[in-house]
Amino acid sequence: MAKQREKFKVNKLKEKILGVERSPKLLVRLAVWFIVSLALSFIFFREFWASLGVMLSPSWIFGQHHAAPWGVLGLCAIWLWLKRKQIQSDMEVRQNLVFIPLGLALVIGAILMPPSQDFMVFQVLLASLGVFVILFSRGARIPSILLGIYGFAISFPLVIERFAELPYSTSAIKPLVWILSGLGYAFQSEAQWIHFTSYSGEPISVAVTAACAGPVTMGVFLAIFTLMMLDVPLPPKKAVWLFLFGAVGTWLQSVIRLVIVMLVGYHWGKEALWTAHSWTIYVVFPLWYLLFVYIYFRQVRRPPQIKGGQELKYIPVTES
Repeated sequence: MAKQREKFKVNKLKEKILGVERSPKLLVRLAVWFIVSLALSFIFFREFWASLGVMLSPSWIFGQHHAAPWGVLGLCAIWLWLKRKQIQSDMEVRQNLVFIPLGLALVIGAILMPPSQDFMVFQVLLASLGVFVILFSRGARIPSILLGIYGFAISFPLVIERFAELPYSTSAIKPLVWILSGLGYAFQSEAQWIHFTSYSGEPISVAVTAACAGPVTMGVFLAIFTLMMLDVPLPPKKAVWLFLFGAVGTWLQSVIRLVIVMLVGYHWGKEALWTAHSWTIYVVFPLWYLLFVYIYFRQVRRPPQIKGGQELKYIPVTES
């Protein structure tokens, strides 16, 4: 009896740490979801498992600018963990048969998606979400939102490069040349090309494509802003103005990054330019977004204060 009581206490402690209490039926369905999802991935997405090691390597993530999708996915995973109690509560709602066709459609859609290295992880997660929808119905609400945010973050740059290549790159090239000319540097633009002669006399020509103009960071900003609004929403008017401020700021940090890259190329040559092109994105954007996050949370409503600086834990009610 003493051992059983001790085991019971340990289990309760584990549940307290995890923040949820799982029923046996729920655990069984979770196990079924995991096994079926894993089986689907091995059967239909073998290329994902074959490429996973490469996709997780530093040379792939940082050397080829794939940090943004993993970063957004990591933030979605953290948000999923923070909302685990709410998700579990939704999972325990009685299963609705209406969701079965929807789940099957998601699984079939994931399987039939054209193979693409950019969407490989998304396909696996979409199929897994389809199984989750079938088994947990409304419990898939938050995971569906998060997968949609992740899908948007990886799709936005590709859509820009496909349908708005010239306008998006031009939106960065014109202010870039204007700033550099204002600083006294002789930079010239021709369509998407920037021409200049370095300090050492080396002629350098650089193509500024839409990808250089920052659609990846804009997609990341939009994704993270959505997560922040879901977790700590702002009043509508503040949200609109802060969103516009964030979008303009994200565009501006891309222009500033290009200015830094070009100045590095002017002073230290073409090789230094490409080094700066590869690594400045991991410095400028995080610094900008830390500033934005600080400003965002400054706008969140605080509880009213009472004398002595103590916060009210409730709204006082007075009799009329």
